[in-house]
Amino acid sequence: SIQKGEMIGIIGPSGAGKTTLVDILLRLLKPQRGTIMADNVDIDSIDLGSWHKNVGYVSQDVFLVNDTIEANTRFYDNLISKDDIIAASKMANIYDFIQKLPNKFDTPVGERGVKLSGGQKQRIALARALARKPSVLILDEATSALDNESEALIQKAIDNLRGKITVLVIAHRLSTVMSSDKIIVLGDGKVIETGTPQELIKNQESYLYKSYHATQNRNE
Repeated sequence: SIQKGEMIGIIGPSGAGKTTLVDILLRLLKPQRGTIMADNVDIDSIDLGSWHKNVGYVSQDVFLVNDTIEANTRFYDNLISKDDIIAASKMANIYDFIQKLPNKFDTPVGERGVKLSGGQKQRIALARALARKPSVLILDEATSALDNESEALIQKAIDNLRGKITVLVIAHRLSTVMSSDKIIVLGDGKVIETGTPQELIKNQESYLYKSYHATQNRNE
């Protein structure tokens, strides 16, 4: 159960079902049993195009075309205005970087964004999703390939969305989900734990506690 405007962290070992859950939420897969309800309405009864307009998605693998930053943010949706793009870039924590470029939003990114760093590409992808003003934003391992500084900028952008958009963050990196309102832990296709980060990190039997301390030990 997720409340509107909450930030939910979804974690678990590889093969736990995180990607499958995302595919179900995106309606790329149908649940074999049960239903997903949004405001007491079965999401399968909602027009698919309308559903996709309300659900933003950012993955680890960012696709950028050989065009300008503005074109990559608008991404063929002519209903998105320049003001929408500017507002989205500010929310995605990439606006200040763009303003320092000689051609600003008219700067070409190169083939697959070769002229940008991984963190910059990821934040443009986030701006692209936010420019469509989704009700729900799904970040699927969006920070897993980034360095610590880039992850911190993405994290700040996510934190700024708190209360404005319902955000689901699927992550291996625990630092990405530690500021969530609630964490859901998946294992073997089931929800095995749920609670606030503060609750779970105190429970020595929890997946979050064990994973957190295993990471700390590796870093030492």
